Order: sequence, then structure tokens, then C-alpha cells
Amino acid sequence: MHATSPDLRHWSKDKSFAIFAPTGQGYEPHDWRDPFVYFDERLGEHAMLLAARKTTGPKRSRGVTALLTSSDLIHWKVREPFWAPDEYFTHECPDLFRIGEWWYLVYSTFSERSVTHYRMARSLDGPWLTPTTVPVNDTFDDRMYYAAKTAGPDVAGSPRYAFGWLATRDSERDDGGRQWGGELVVHQINQQPDGSLAVRAPESVLQRFTRDVPFNPQPVLGQWSSDNDTHHARAIGRHSVLMLGDLPHTALLRTRVTFEQGSASMGVLLRADAALESYHVIRIEPGSQRIVADRWPRPGDQPFTLERPLSLSHGKPVELTLLIDGTCLVVYVNDEVALSMRMYHPRDGALGLFVTEGSARFEATRLLGLPR
Repeated sequence: MHATSPDLRHWSKDKSFAIFAPTGQGYEPHDWRDPFVYFDERLGEHAMLLAARKTTGPKRSRGVTALLTSSDLIHWKVREPFWAPDEYFTHECPDLFRIGEWWYLVYSTFSERSVTHYRMARSLDGPWLTPTTVPVNDTFDDRMYYAAKTAGPDVAGSPRYAFGWLATRDSERDDGGRQWGGELVVHQINQQPDGSLAVRAPESVLQRFTRDVPFNPQPVLGQWSSDNDTHHARAIGRHSVLMLGDLPHTALLRTRVTFEQGSASMGVLLRADAALESYHVIRIEPGSQRIVADRWPRPGDQPFTLERPLSLSHGKPVELTLLIDGTCLVVYVNDEVALSMRMYHPRDGALGLFVTEGSARFEATRLLGLPR
């Protein structure tokens, strides 16, 4: 469909314009959407990517990124698919951009898991490759973050941002079904030396938090030593917890975690009650090379909530940045990995640190609130 505007606010629909899926060329009629338009210098024409599906092949793997071209933005010709990996149900919300010598194709899927992926190529002709990071990470966030598109100036060194939604859950319950929509979450995209993409918190968001929230360290389990912004626990063969005080509804937490070899896990407790019977938790698991979002109690035998792959090694600091806003939590690790989640219950409680079967140090630990 097509609409025009003199000011990008007031729009007039062109009711005579419509591009339907060419079923005679093997495309299903219902998934023909989410257009992304750009100028293709190879072809000397405008190009449009669409989320589409073929009419043949296994139903769960018919997804393609369709390609159309036009010289006038009115009359469009369907070309061979831009990308057809026979891997997904469909490739929603396609997006394309370039940084340096690499092109990036962004798309969202809901068949293998609900998540926004990216692929990278030296040329628009492909091949479109999964990044070779170890552990493999071809997404901007976890499955609670969806339908991300990107924006930014096409100028070397300028920041680019991914903007998607952090899904709400049915009945505002932590075990409720993931809903189609939610709060806007924006990540800043950084290109790594190998061409892979990492994400970090936008600096303009971090700068909003200027008010220091003081700590009142109170060991609850095990032995802890605290010195200003540094807290250390040697929890060999046991679980240790340090409570730091009440957690504001909107806050920024930053800490640098260093753990010794053989440590099982360590991390942050959020909105914990006094009896440690109810809380949310962000857990670093070196043995599994991941960071996990979890909660307690869990209904029945449900597993933990979310996870993200993360390269971890003893003695190497892990920089944690947590942005909390009501029921929304976005965690950034080492300015590389993001994990977004909901925190519906409990909605109040304390902030804590923990170490399980090992030794870890939390340094440069600060809790910041918005200005009053």
C-alpha cells in the first residue's frame, strides 16, 4: 500500500495502489508484508524487501525475504528472493544496513523461537552468514525482545540503534503468555573487529540517572566483606547472599564482577523479600557460558526464564548494567550482550548480591536513580 505526506504527519492514502503477492510465481498470499525500501546501487533501482512465504516445501520452512525493484516507486517487479534459507516459517520485519565492508540483514522469527536475528555478508549477493562468535550469538536480545528494526546515519563511526519491543505477558503474570506488543527498548549497535554485532545501553539513557542511592550492606547468608563500592564473598561449597537495601522502581545498577576458577554462579537479586522466599535473579553461570534471568518461586518444575550466551573466564571482569523501569528490566553485559525481561511479581523488595559455590568480587557497584 502507499501513502504520501507533505510533512510526515498528515498522510493521504493512494487507494489505487496495492502490491499483491504473485501467487502464480509461487508465493503465498497472506505473508506479503513488512516492506523495507532502499536504493540498490548494483541494480540502479529502488528495491523492496518483504516478509514472504513460498507455496512449496515443509510448512515450517517456507519463509523467504522477497525482493522487488522499481524505477519510479510505483511500478514494482518481483525478482528472485533476496534470501531463501529454507529455515523459518517467515522472516518478519526485514531490515538492511551497512557498516564498513559488511552488510547486515535483520529479521525476526517466531517458528524456532521468537527473536530478532541478523546475518552478515560482504556483498548484497550474499552469502548471508551467521556470525562466528564463540559462543554463537546471532541475535540482539532474548525472546522477550521482538520485531527490532534499526536506524542511524550512514556515516562511518556514527551510532546505529536497534529498536524493538519488550513484550508484555498475559494477565501481568511472570508465567503469562508472551503478548504481541509492549514497551519500546532501544539498543545501541556496535560492530566488533570480526564484523559481528554487539549491543550496549545508549549513552543518552544512562545519562538520565544522576542520583546516587546509598547502600546498607547486610550479610544474610555466608561471610561477606564490604569496602565502599566493593563486596566480596568466599562461598566455597555453599550459597552466600548480601542484601544492599531497597530497590527503587526505576533505577540503574552497575557493577563489575570477577570470579575465581571453579565458581558455580554469582549475580544479582532483585525485589527480594526479607525471607528470600520471593525474588527475581540475574545469574552468571561460567560453566554453561551464559547469563540467566530467573525467579523464585517458579511454578511446578518450570525451568529458568531466559538465557543469553556469554563468553566467561575466571579472572576476567564481567561488567553488568541493569536498567529497571517498573516491570521492565534490561540487562547489558560487557557492552556486548543484552537480556530483556518482565518483573511482575514481586514489584517491590530489596537489592542483593549472591555467590554460589565459589568466590567472587563485585566492584564499582553503584545504584543510581532519576533526579528528584
